[in-house]
Amino acid sequence: MPISILRGILICEYILGGLPHLTSWPLTSLHTKIHRKSQLTAPHLHPVFPFCQQNQIKWHMFYVGALMLLEALLLTLPQTRQSLATLFMNAFLTGAGWWSQMKAGLPYWLPITNFFLGSLIFMMGM
Repeated sequence: MPISILRGILICEYILGGLPHLTSWPLTSLHTKIHRKSQLTAPHLHPVFPFCQQNQIKWHMFYVGALMLLEALLLTLPQTRQSLATLFMNAFLTGAGWWSQMKAGLPYWLPITNFFLGSLIFMMGM
């Protein structure tokens, strides 16, 4: 499978995951689902996002969504798509997602999948 297809899949996942964190438009049902999920995961992410209080779900969603969209942008730009910063951002987001979802008792297969997908993209581009 060409690297551009793998990168496109990961970019779409970060956009489809990040945008509903920031706004309910145009994916209202996904925004609602993410809000409910964030109520369970935010307390476990407080050490990772210390600037966001545990009960501030809106800000938690904002920071996570902004980082997800930033990762999508880093994967899109030719100058940064194979950089260590992009790899580390992917590892940070997927590690935080895995940890918080595991601690909340939620399925955590997607962060693990995204971690391996991001790592594979980085290694294939070397």
